[in-house]
Amino acid sequence: MNSIERLKTLPAADRKMVFDSEALAIEDGTYTKPLTEDELADFKDQLAERSIQQAIILDELKNIKDEFKERLKPVARDISNALQAIKFKAVECSGKVYRMADYDDQMIYNVDEDGNIISSRRMRPEERQFRIQALKEKSA
Repeated sequence: MNSIERLKTLPAADRKMVFDSEALAIEDGTYTKPLTEDELADFKDQLAERSIQQAIILDELKNIKDEFKERLKPVARDISNALQAIKFKAVECSGKVYRMADYDDQMIYNVDEDGNIISSRRMRPEERQFRIQALKEKSA
């Protein structure tokens, strides 16, 4: 064991006296200090306590966030619906849809209760024949 390592065995007052009298320079600085087993156990206990406190606070935060998320959901849904309506210049509705035939243009139209054309397509051959059949039945 060298003389520097022997300083550790001196009482604190004697060690300070040696440091003050023999040091080449005295500076303020930061350094790491090894922990004793008791100090290490204290830090482990503190870590356990703080971890438990953190878990409790994080659970509270999660519950608060969940409440806000639930309050935010209908607002976000309404915003999304409004954006979709603006983007497509239409809204999705439920109601009766009437399939109407235009035999002159040979088209089938799907029309809502207000008379708005929802969609259209060309008549199929059997739909054209059906009109001929219906006309024959009326005249008979």
